[in-house]
Amino acid sequence: MAMQGVAIEFRSVWRDISTWKGADWRRIGRAALPVAGAALCGAGALLVRKQRDPPEADLLATHCTFRCASRSSLVQQGLPTAASFDGSLRDAGAGADFAALRRAARRLRGPIESDLMASELQLQQEAGLQRATVYQELAKKWEAAGYFSEPLERTRPRPKFLGIDPVTQVDESYGRDIGCEVPLCLLGEKAAPAKKEETGPQTLSPKDWSMAAASMERHGAVVIRNLLPLQQVGALRQRLHLHSSALDVARSQGKLAPEAVPVREFDDGPLREEDEELEPKISTPGRRHYYIRGRPLEEAVKIAQAGAMPLVWELLDRQRQAAGLPEDCKPYVSEVQLMISDPCAIDQFWHVDNAAPGVTLVVPLTAIPEDMGATFLLAGSHHLFEEGSRMSRLAECLASLLSGNSTPAVTMAPGDALLYDSRLLHRTLANRRYERTAAVLVFRYDYQRPPGMGLMAAQGWSWAGNFLAALHRGYGALPGPVKESASLDSVQSRSR
Repeated sequence: MAMQGVAIEFRSVWRDISTWKGADWRRIGRAALPVAGAALCGAGALLVRKQRDPPEADLLATHCTFRCASRSSLVQQGLPTAASFDGSLRDAGAGADFAALRRAARRLRGPIESDLMASELQLQQEAGLQRATVYQELAKKWEAAGYFSEPLERTRPRPKFLGIDPVTQVDESYGRDIGCEVPLCLLGEKAAPAKKEETGPQTLSPKDWSMAAASMERHGAVVIRNLLPLQQVGALRQRLHLHSSALDVARSQGKLAPEAVPVREFDDGPLREEDEELEPKISTPGRRHYYIRGRPLEEAVKIAQAGAMPLVWELLDRQRQAAGLPEDCKPYVSEVQLMISDPCAIDQFWHVDNAAPGVTLVVPLTAIPEDMGATFLLAGSHHLFEEGSRMSRLAECLASLLSGNSTPAVTMAPGDALLYDSRLLHRTLANRRYERTAAVLVFRYDYQRPPGMGLMAAQGWSWAGNFLAALHRGYGALPGPVKESASLDSVQSRSR
C-alpha cells in the first residue's frame, strides 16, 4: 500500500508538470525526437528478431511444464523404492548411520535427495554403470560432508529480537531462520520393509527432474502437474477448514472430484480458535496471508512440499554455486503461509520475493484459473539479479522473455505446483469472481533474509516490471510467425 502511495504522488507531480502554462511544447517535441527515433529503431529490431527466431505461443506449456508420477509408477520405470535406496546405500557405506542421514536431509544440511536423483539419472544414461560403484562415491561424499554424523538433538536458531520492533514497526522474526524441517521424498520418513508396497510422495522422474532444473535455470519458473494426489488435497482442505457448500458439491457430482469442488468463502474462525495469535496480513485488498511457519499448522501442511524437494534442492545448490556463496552457507525455510484470494481481490504489483538467491513453491488447494488470481511471470527476469555485467544480464533476461509471445499466466488445478526463482518478477492477478475464493500454500527457501531491498528499490523494480510487461505486450503484437505450443504429454513423450 505504501508503494502505491508513492506511485500516486509521482503521477500527481507529472500532472502538475504537464499543465504548466508556460511550457514550450514545440521545443519539447523537438527534443523528444531522438527518443522517438530510438523507440522506432528498437521496434524494428524486435520485428527482425521475431521473423528470424519465432517465439513460442505458450512458453510455459512447451518448455516449463512437467508432470509428476506416482511412486509405484516411477518404480516400474526403474527408480528404486525407499527400501531399495536403503539397501544400496548400506551396501555402499557399511556402518553409516542412515537415521542421521535422514535427519540431515530434513534439516536442509545439503542436497542429499538431489544427489540421489542425479545418481539415478547417471545410471539411466550410462549403460553398464554399476549402482554399487555410483553409491560408493555418493557415500564417501556424504561422509566427508558430515551427513552421517548429524546429531539427534538440534539447537534451533533463535532470533535476537522477536515480534514487532517498537521503533521500526518491522516484524523482526519474519524471514529469519528458526530451524524449520522439511519432509523427505526419495529416502522416506523412515526405513521401510522391503516387501511393503511403495506409497511415497508423487515426484518427477530423473529425466524430467533434470529438464525441469535446466528450464528453471533459464526461464526462472516451472509448473509441476499432479504434485499432490486429490486425496491429499482433500485432507489439507479439511484440516485448514476450506469447505465447499453442499449446493456446489451436489452440482459437481459426476463432473468434479469432491476435493476439487470450488470454495465460495473462507472463514478463518476455526483456525484462529486453534491459534489465538494467528492474524492475517493484508498485502492488497482482498488478499489475506496467514503466516504459519513455526506454528502448529506448519506440521499439518509441510507434507505438501515433499515431492518437490529433490528439485528444490537442485535449484538451491545451483544458485549457491552461481552466486559464489561458500559451501557452509545453508538454505532454510524462510516462510510457510496460507494465502487466500477472496472474491474481487485486486491485482498485486510487480515484485520479487527476495533480491538474493532463493526458491518459492506455490501449491494450490483450489483451482486457479486466470480470472481467479493466476500468477503472471516475467520469464528470465531473475537474470537481472545475477552476477555479471549489466548488458549480459539484460541480454539473458530478454532472450528468455522474448522466447514467448505472451506473458505467461500460470493456471493450475488443485494439487499442481508452481516453482519459481525468488528473484523472478511476478504478480498475482485479481480474483474477478464474486462467488469463488482461491487458496494456495506458499513455501519459501532462502539463503538470506527476504526481501533484501528497501521500499524505494521495491517500487523501482515494480516500475521495471511494468516496463518489461509493456515491452513484451508490444513484442507479442508485432506481426510475425509464432511457434505452435505442443501439449505437455507430447513434449514429455519426445523427451523420453
